[in-house]
Amino acid sequence: MTLSTLKIHTVFLFLLVSTSVLSAEPPTAELSAAQTAVMQAERLSPRGTSAQTLQAAKSQLAEAQAFADKRKYREAANAANRAQASAELAKAQAELAKARMEVDEKSARNADLRRQLLINTER
Repeated sequence: MTLSTLKIHTVFLFLLVSTSVLSAEPPTAELSAAQTAVMQAERLSPRGTSAQTLQAAKSQLAEAQAFADKRKYREAANAANRAQASAELAKAQAELAKARMEVDEKSARNADLRRQLLINTER
């Protein structure tokens, strides 16, 4: 490579890097989606594993906001996407726990009804 070709490649590389850095926009959509997912999960008052997952989502959201404040938009977008996924997982875990609790309550109710039915048929 000649010196002038090296200069051209260096300038081209610099322009490419600076364009990609400068053209990056704040990940407002990702941050907003993550915040919404966290709020939706919080409404379910998760317990146990889902509460831990929600806490991880909150930490990831805070990390995403910190990256955005530092203008590290790619890292912010990635952290926001992770936060959204964690919040959605926490929501699903909380919904599953609620459904299991309802099934257990209905099973107990059915067992009571069976006992009552057996008692009434023996008379």
